[in-house]
Amino acid sequence: MEALKLTRKKSKYPWRSKKANWTMNQKLQLVSTYLMLGNMNEAAMVTGVPIETCKSWKTADWFKEACLQLQAEDTQQLDANLRRIIDKSLKAVEDRIDMGDAQYDQKTGKIKRIPIKAHVALKISSELLTKREKAKEAPVKEELEKTIDERLLRLSEEFAKFASTKQKTELPLVERVDVQA
Repeated sequence: MEALKLTRKKSKYPWRSKKANWTMNQKLQLVSTYLMLGNMNEAAMVTGVPIETCKSWKTADWFKEACLQLQAEDTQQLDANLRRIIDKSLKAVEDRIDMGDAQYDQKTGKIKRIPIKAHVALKISSELLTKREKAKEAPVKEELEKTIDERLLRLSEEFAKFASTKQKTELPLVERVDVQA
């Protein structure tokens, strides 16, 4: 009699058969891909990580921390780029105010500088002053919000203490008396 050979059917999903060990680099790649694409299914397809694994990772604390860290780094990079652009823009505006606008002179065939018009100078100065005032108000507003939040937190703690002490104190038992008139 011939021994029957039993063959195991190959799984359509090989990662389900054993527990995969994912490196931190692969996990961070998934996080960054997710933040770029904004969709977990697409991020799973791009990185090759199973969607079930991605969903379980998304609930983990390290995933949230990595998201916050990457977003903070992106914000810092964006701020640095904006600062560089603002500096260049201010230098260009300053040059135009000092030297005038460049204009092509058809008679001579050369570019000459003409002074900027008064309404343009007024618009530039008023825009810069309003932006400066807004920039000065932002830290004051944040500090005010912090103090309000702290005050509300202290009030909630005091209410919690007050409520807990009220529950602990027992009211005296009162005897019921029927009065007949």
